[in-house]
Amino acid sequence: MRGLIINGWWAALWLALAACSGQPESPEVEIRTFVAKAQTAAEERNARDLRALIAEDYVDAKGNDHKAIENLIRLHVFRNQSIHVLTRIRAIEFPEPERALVIVMAALAGRPVASVDELAGLNANVYRFDLELIRRGKDDWQVRHATWEPAQLTDFW
Repeated sequence: MRGLIINGWWAALWLALAACSGQPESPEVEIRTFVAKAQTAAEERNARDLRALIAEDYVDAKGNDHKAIENLIRLHVFRNQSIHVLTRIRAIEFPEPERALVIVMAALAGRPVASVDELAGLNANVYRFDLELIRRGKDDWQVRHATWEPAQLTDFW
């Protein structure tokens, strides 16, 4: 009987540890988590965390490299004492396992925005970001290339 109790205890412990370890997240969930991290860092005006999301080999069609994007981040954080962001992911594609193409709509406002419906009454800047993300490590994604342009509120729907 004692052996059955000990075996049962080990089985319960093993199941508890297995439940805590969880399954690895899918790449799509990792990308959604990446966008949420970027949104949180922007709202917290955390330039360090935002810069960490940019790949060292970043380059874009406007001639910006990693250093130029870092400077843009610093300038945006400096100029805006209150940053509130509402995002909507329009598309996620994986042309390669370690590379993702993501389209994100982002509304930047000076006060909290809980939903797209609230944007109509606010003075918010709306942008479309086309991002190329690369995987650096197990579940660490960074932006390697980006384009952005002003968008319309209707692009959120």
